[in-house]
Amino acid sequence: MLRKLTFTGIVGAIVVGWAAPALAHVTVEPASADKGATDVQLTFRVPNEEGAATTKIDIALPTDPPLVGVLAQPVPGWTAKVTTQHLDTPIQTDDGPVSDIVTDVTWTADNAAAGIQPDEYQGFDILAGSLPDEGSQVVFKAVQTYANGDVVRWVDPVTAGGPEAEHPTPILTLTSGETTGHGGETPTTVATSGSAGSENSSAKDDADTAKTIGIIAIILSVLALIGVGLAFAMRRRPAS
Repeated sequence: MLRKLTFTGIVGAIVVGWAAPALAHVTVEPASADKGATDVQLTFRVPNEEGAATTKIDIALPTDPPLVGVLAQPVPGWTAKVTTQHLDTPIQTDDGPVSDIVTDVTWTADNAAAGIQPDEYQGFDILAGSLPDEGSQVVFKAVQTYANGDVVRWVDPVTAGGPEAEHPTPILTLTSGETTGHGGETPTTVATSGSAGSENSSAKDDADTAKTIGIIAIILSVLALIGVGLAFAMRRRPAS
């Protein structure tokens, strides 16, 4: 009986381990957008899986090439600070030369109660006047600070085909496609984001379904083994 319980407990632990979700990371949404797209809203999703509130999030923006015309959206209960850098050589755009770029956006909670509480997440938005028209991705760096002084730096490089980074950088993939211009038109990135989101959601649903089926199969196999063991033990029990 002890052996049966031990075996069942081990299998149960394996099943629970496989079913446990991976730790959430700081990510940027949408996950992809067209090169050179204009008026693109980017949302940095910051989860809190520690015991203290997150009270500060710092997002470092790339400078080579930079995002042009960046604005930070206010968050109730938080103070946003934008850091800029002056360029020796202005960037020529359709709206004229740009001499300053945003290199860093920091949101700080007014107090711990206004911060991101444990097991919750918060979105922080910026509006980019235009994305780079070259390269394959835009790499951001995020630093998450907690009320107890803990700091998590989401700065680990992400390498295709390499080992999974423990604290990966938020990455926006740049795709080749036609972008819409200014003047209140809906940016192409909105449609691209929706398509990418649907594909990602479908792929995730398929993966979750496959994982669920696998777990159910394992549980049924364990139950079958337990049944066989009980039947075998009953057959070997001496007659009274």
